[in-house]
Amino acid sequence: MSKDMDCDEQALVLRDQCRSFVGIAGILELDSPRAANAAFNRALRRRPKAERVRLRNREELRLDILASRVRGRDDLSVEEVVRRLGSLKHQRKTLFVA
Repeated sequence: MSKDMDCDEQALVLRDQCRSFVGIAGILELDSPRAANAAFNRALRRRPKAERVRLRNREELRLDILASRVRGRDDLSVEEVVRRLGSLKHQRKTLFVA
């Protein structure tokens, strides 16, 4: 297994353990949370169909919960809520491409 493939697999495992992409990027020494998201999605695409479906369903639920939490935060500005929801929308979009 190549180093990149190993990193992708680690990203998938960490995300399945409910780690944030910020946390995954830090653990795996990636450049950004988007790089961690990309690694997760590459590993997801290599999984058998049944496992991809299971992992996508878990990730969809996780994103739904995060979106609800963001919407419920009184300490965030409207702009910050919109920014964070946009990030979650991007994660959801890349999930369905994977």
